[in-house]
Amino acid sequence: MTESEFGQLVIKIGYVLLAARSAIVGVFLLRYSGAPDHAVLRPLFWYALFALVIAIFESSFIGLVNTFPDFFVPYLTKFEIDDTFFISPLYYLNEFWFLGLFFSRILQEPTGKLIRTVSVCFFVLEIFNTLFFEGYKDAQKIGSFCLALYLIVVSVLFFKQHFINKIGNSLSTDALNLIVWGFFCINTFSILILFFSDRLYNDLPSLFYQISMGRMAIEIFGLLLIAYGVRLFKAS
Repeated sequence: MTESEFGQLVIKIGYVLLAARSAIVGVFLLRYSGAPDHAVLRPLFWYALFALVIAIFESSFIGLVNTFPDFFVPYLTKFEIDDTFFISPLYYLNEFWFLGLFFSRILQEPTGKLIRTVSVCFFVLEIFNTLFFEGYKDAQKIGSFCLALYLIVVSVLFFKQHFINKIGNSLSTDALNLIVWGFFCINTFSILILFFSDRLYNDLPSLFYQISMGRMAIEIFGLLLIAYGVRLFKAS
C-alpha cells in the first residue's frame, strides 16, 4: 500500500472516529435530552459536544480542501498551513477545561479542588503555548504530551481512590470506571507514540500510518467505552 493510499485510509477511519464521538453525544441526548442535571456528568456532556463540533469542522475542512484544492491551497500556502494541526489546540483546550471539571467532581476533596486549579492553569498555558511558543502550524508536542500525561495521572488517581473506597465493586460494571478507562486507554497509547512519531514519519512513513491507524482504533474503542459508561450511569 502506497503512502497516498495509507493517507486515504486514515481519512476513512477518521469518519469512524467521528461516529464514535457522535455516539457519546447521542447517548446523552437519548438519556437526558441534552445536558444532564447531574453535576458529575454535565462537564462530560459539554466536552463531548464541543469535541464533536470540532471534529465535524475538521472533517469538513479536509473534505473541502480535497474537493476544491485550487481554491483552498493558495490560502493555506499563504498562512503556511499544510495539515489540520491548527485545529488541535481546540481539542486540547476543550479537554483541559471540561475533563478537568469532570475529574475534579469524581475525585474526593481536597484532590478535586487541586484538579480544578491545575486544569485552569493548563488551560491558560495552552493558550500561551499556541499563541507564543509551539504555535498552531505544526503538531504541538509539549501541548499533546502535557494533556495525555495529565489525563493519565487523574485517571490513576481515580482508580486508586476507587479501590480504596469501593474495593468490592467490579470495574466492568461500574459506569464511572468505564468512562475513566476510556480516557486512560486513549491517552496511554497516544503518549507512547509521541516519542517516535517524527522518526517514524521521516524514516518509515508506512509504519507511521499503520501506527496512526492503530491509535485511531484505540481512540474509537475508548470513546465507545465512554459512551457505554454514560449509558450505564446512575446517580447514587
